[in-house]
Amino acid sequence: MEKTLKEKTVNALVWNTFDKTFSQIIYAVVGIILANTLFPEDFGLIGIITVFSAFITVFMDGGFTVVLIQRKNISERDYNTIFFFNLSVAIVLYLLLFSLAPLIADWFGDARLIPLSRTMFVTVIIQAFGLVQSTILMRNMRMKAFAISNIVPLLVSGSIAVILALNGYGPWALVAQALALATTRSILLWVQNSWRPRLQFDKNSFLTLYSSGKNMLLTSFTGTLFQNLYPLIIGIWYSIKELGYYTQADRWSKMGYTALGQALGQSLFPALSSIQDDPERMQRVYGKTNRTAAYLSFPFFMGLIVVATPLFHVLFGTKWDASIPLFQLLLVKGIFFVFTTLMTNYITAQGKMKTIFHFELIKNGVILLAILLTVRISIPALVAGQAVAGLIHYIIALIITNRTTHYSIKQQLKDISPYIVIGGLMCALLTLIPMMTSNPWLQLLLQSITGFSLYVGINKLLRSTIQQEIFAMIGNKIKTAYKP
Repeated sequence: MEKTLKEKTVNALVWNTFDKTFSQIIYAVVGIILANTLFPEDFGLIGIITVFSAFITVFMDGGFTVVLIQRKNISERDYNTIFFFNLSVAIVLYLLLFSLAPLIADWFGDARLIPLSRTMFVTVIIQAFGLVQSTILMRNMRMKAFAISNIVPLLVSGSIAVILALNGYGPWALVAQALALATTRSILLWVQNSWRPRLQFDKNSFLTLYSSGKNMLLTSFTGTLFQNLYPLIIGIWYSIKELGYYTQADRWSKMGYTALGQALGQSLFPALSSIQDDPERMQRVYGKTNRTAAYLSFPFFMGLIVVATPLFHVLFGTKWDASIPLFQLLLVKGIFFVFTTLMTNYITAQGKMKTIFHFELIKNGVILLAILLTVRISIPALVAGQAVAGLIHYIIALIITNRTTHYSIKQQLKDISPYIVIGGLMCALLTLIPMMTSNPWLQLLLQSITGFSLYVGINKLLRSTIQQEIFAMIGNKIKTAYKP
């Protein structure tokens, strides 16, 4: 049993890593072309619409995705009930926001938001067709199918967006990208999953699942509300152009930390849920994932902060220079986000939804305070407050995890501290390279090669078990792939 779960978890982690890596490569290539073709206002307009789409998605999901994965026994009746709930809510909310589109446009002072939002909101209805299908794949840890359902739609939608952007369609290129992404993904989820909905809605099933998922719904809603307060406030308080700069910084920073957080979380959560009756075993699995996250995240995020200026200049010239300090600050927040996400998954896998809800309330209170203290100063100050809030969230999560799961604060800090020190030493040395050359291409190349070599080399000297296991896992996968 131990071996079976270990194999499933490792396989899920490998495919999740593959998924996130290739998805981010595609996302990056498409993003570079679009950033060099479109204007900050274009991204600002779509950033506003994305905020409202995020809220529709929260209510459409209703907290049921987590419940369907976390509960041990799920029936056909449960799947059918949630499928038609998702679809019904998506349609109702789309019609509501369709009628509110003129008000949204007036609020932000741009009439272009009316047709753009009415078209882009259709993506939520399309997504509703794939939610249960996606949940079933994740519950059964079929991460290969899950990866295909993410990578192929990114290729299709990215190609469409680039063609439209190069032909002068402006923000409509981004709307078309969202529609193509949602449509292709839903189609692939159905193709790769044998489950099909039957016309069935069971009230008792709904109420049972809702009783378990209501706290998750509240958690998701408050989390989404406070995550999207920043683009809303920047769009209202400052301007759509400045929102475009923030959107780019947020987009590129999230490529790293959400990808890593999701790759680890999507592998960890189903595995922990399947052994929720064995706390000691859960601690071992969580501890291993925590150390893996530390090994991967600290050099990556610290390194990106150091190379941010040459990176942006190589990719975009000086067009997006206003986004660079925002990008660096958001990466600081991202480091804490990865570990807070892992702790949240650890607690959620044990069914402690109320604990997660209370944590979100505290977390959102911290965000609100940070916004109130910084909103009148400047956008960089606003984002710096976001980074400080991320640190406070991490400290609170440490305390809650210690109290609810008995995985001590001391042990969690012990898991990650070696990689903080090694990553910090690596970055200190990388800051010397710009003194040697002012060429951004050469700076980026030297810093990347030097940083990777230093980090891997120091971990090898210290005989890092995590590094050995990661390299061995990659080697085994390569051998398997090329085995005749």
